[in-house]
Amino acid sequence: MELLKVKTIDEMKKIINETFKDITLENETIDISHGLGRVLSSDIVSTMDVPHFDRSVVDGYAVKLTDVQGASTAIPGFLRITGEVQMGKETTESLNQGETLYVPTGGMVPAGTEAMIMIEYTEKLGEKDLAIYINAGANENMMRIGDDIRNGELVFSRGHLLRPQDIGVLSALGYRQIEVYKRPRLSIISTGDEIIRPGETPKPGEVIDINTPALAAVAKRLGAEVISTSYARDDHNEIRSAVENGIENGDMVILSGGSSMGEKDYTVQVIDGLGQVLLHGLAVKPGKPTILGTVLQKPVIGLPGQPAAAIMVMMIVLQEFMKLYYSQDVFKYQTVQGVLMENIHAAPGRRTFQTVSITKTENDTEVRPTHGKSGMITLLSYSDGYIEITENEEGKNTGDQVEVILF
Repeated sequence: MELLKVKTIDEMKKIINETFKDITLENETIDISHGLGRVLSSDIVSTMDVPHFDRSVVDGYAVKLTDVQGASTAIPGFLRITGEVQMGKETTESLNQGETLYVPTGGMVPAGTEAMIMIEYTEKLGEKDLAIYINAGANENMMRIGDDIRNGELVFSRGHLLRPQDIGVLSALGYRQIEVYKRPRLSIISTGDEIIRPGETPKPGEVIDINTPALAAVAKRLGAEVISTSYARDDHNEIRSAVENGIENGDMVILSGGSSMGEKDYTVQVIDGLGQVLLHGLAVKPGKPTILGTVLQKPVIGLPGQPAAAIMVMMIVLQEFMKLYYSQDVFKYQTVQGVLMENIHAAPGRRTFQTVSITKTENDTEVRPTHGKSGMITLLSYSDGYIEITENEEGKNTGDQVEVILF
């Protein structure tokens, strides 16, 4: 099959969104201990108040506001100590005018408490008397019932990506299990007669596989699950069999290598024979010989064999699919703004993704392009991210403010 007309990034995204608009993910129930990085498939609504009792956020003493009004180191307030609250225990004590009780951090404050004074601003005068050297405002250093979360409040919406702090919130609400979307399941196939497994000693002409573990890490980072990795020689039937197995068992197949137009580049022929080639040739640098196809309504992506190009294209293409699967860009990259320290020339008519390193200085964030040949995996390892230069730009100039998409 002849090389198709090269498509732009925007054209590729349109093809993906039109062809695969109906793809969906099933739900599953998991323990919250495994929730980090997962996406909620249903809303989380609180069934309780947090906190569910009035509590102190400091070690100190419960007070009435009028008892400490105007208190200072020069003119302290004096209160009678009538007891103390035990941590983890309910208190039935009530606070009266002129009295105070000691309450530890997190302890339940007695009824009638209007503020908490930190212990650092107090001084015990014997066993029963307390001097207070600071004023206080209403509810200072304490939390009332429901101050954090109200019963019936929507806490997280469906589609929320769970972060470490969110796991803590779910635990505070009493959740032990949650409903999340299943991760898209990918199969990764590395092709080429020259490819050997990591750990094997390469002979002249052989190449240790870099792409499989690197692409699997990209998939995991973007919220997918790699269910299988395999190798196929430059043989049409062998590649076809590997693709069929991947389609049968998962949601998407990623092929590394064999995407160009050489005599042994069979990827496009295999996809065309099993389904439909949607795109062969992407107007990007690096990564021009990219393939996108569909087999049994499932995506099949053919990536360049060069590691740096394969990883970059994988990030760009797979993120677009993740938007479809999760109905939003939950795995959007973090970005930083910086000042470009060197000129960058772009490839005319092609979207250029230039790897860069970032250096923080006292006054600014400095961005420098990282250079190397497309086959150098260290090119990405030495980089912190990349900047995107559109097809209509000739490049970027020293001193430009640029947005760096972090790896």
